[in-house]
Amino acid sequence: MKTSAVSIALAALACVPSSVAFAPLTSSTSRQSSGASPIQRNMFSGAGEAAPKEDGDPEEQKQMEDMAAAMGMSVQEYQLGIGARTRMEKSLDDLRVSGGDAARGVTVERDANTPAKHLVINVTEEGKALGKAGLEKELIAALKDSGAEASKGRGQAQQDMMAYIGEEMKKMG
Repeated sequence: MKTSAVSIALAALACVPSSVAFAPLTSSTSRQSSGASPIQRNMFSGAGEAAPKEDGDPEEQKQMEDMAAAMGMSVQEYQLGIGARTRMEKSLDDLRVSGGDAARGVTVERDANTPAKHLVINVTEEGKALGKAGLEKELIAALKDSGAEASKGRGQAQQDMMAYIGEEMKKMG
């Protein structure tokens, strides 16, 4: 039986949590007024790996000092926050979790981001043989399973980030 792409997409969207924590601002969600570029002020948002170092551009250094001061931190602490955020984003991107049952014909592989950046849904002949209602039921269950595993992965990534920050703060003195 043929399952429409729309019903699979709707099921995927319905089961994936809608939190946008650590999700980058995309042009479809940004508001632009009179051609000016949007400004987003998130904690530790910014240059990431491209954060200016001590010998960088004085203008960039001044901006970093201003951002750190606005958050009540030193520049070194601010750079640590940027680095920790970058590490956590990479760990969320790199983590792969799966859900579903291959014996029932439906499996889902995804990363730990919400919404997922990497999402692979496999439907075998066994899954197609379940019919539309059976396939939808198995797909929803697989998405929920993988979502729960991704949530555990996000929790571990947050713990790892906090441990990293703690270790680096000890080194700072």
